[in-house]
Amino acid sequence: MPEQPKEYVLVNPTTQAEAANFNGAPRLLTLAGARIGLIDDSKRNADVLLQEVAEVLRTRYEIGEVRWHRKPSASRPADPEAMKELSEKCDAIVVAVGD
Repeated sequence: MPEQPKEYVLVNPTTQAEAANFNGAPRLLTLAGARIGLIDDSKRNADVLLQEVAEVLRTRYEIGEVRWHRKPSASRPADPEAMKELSEKCDAIVVAVGD
């Protein structure tokens, strides 16, 4: 009995990207006097980048207070209590990823 030819099915492994709706936070009218929170993700050079950002914001935009939070590890989420405090006491928050 002759062998039946094998049949193959080509499957497309790609999918369409699903992006969640995101509007972001309302923009500040001015940075002058704004209280800024800085979150360091604990990777190398994140602190260096944030120090530079803070200095530029102070000198160019005359921000007010700066509050810092350093995550224990880049792979772990920030402390919820620290995030609550930053959100209550800051007008804007900047997160830096190092390396």
